[in-house]
Amino acid sequence: MKQSQKQKRFVFKREYICPLCGNPKEEHRKKSGYCLKCAAKYMRETRPKHSELTEEQRIKANARAYANVYLRRGKIKKKNCTYCGSKNSQMHHNDYSKPLKVIWVCRPCHLKLHDD
Repeated sequence: MKQSQKQKRFVFKREYICPLCGNPKEEHRKKSGYCLKCAAKYMRETRPKHSELTEEQRIKANARAYANVYLRRGKIKKKNCTYCGSKNSQMHHNDYSKPLKVIWVCRPCHLKLHDD
């Protein structure tokens, strides 16, 4: 064998198994606990339906969903944290009746806002 020829290397891929069904998990779900089908089944069984929410919870859920749709469509632009300038920010609604009026805060600042 010539030195210029490269030797073949064997790469062993680790297979991630769903603990519920025993099937291999999808490539993009390595870090999540379950495969896509088991995760969807779990969410269907445990997540409360919209009709089971209280009026206040329903209003908040609708405002968050409305704002997320506008964010995905590019009508709302993500900004840095209003308080500390962190790039890792999330939306905060001061008034849920105005779902598009949000302020951008990082997680630590968001928790401080709710503590006050």
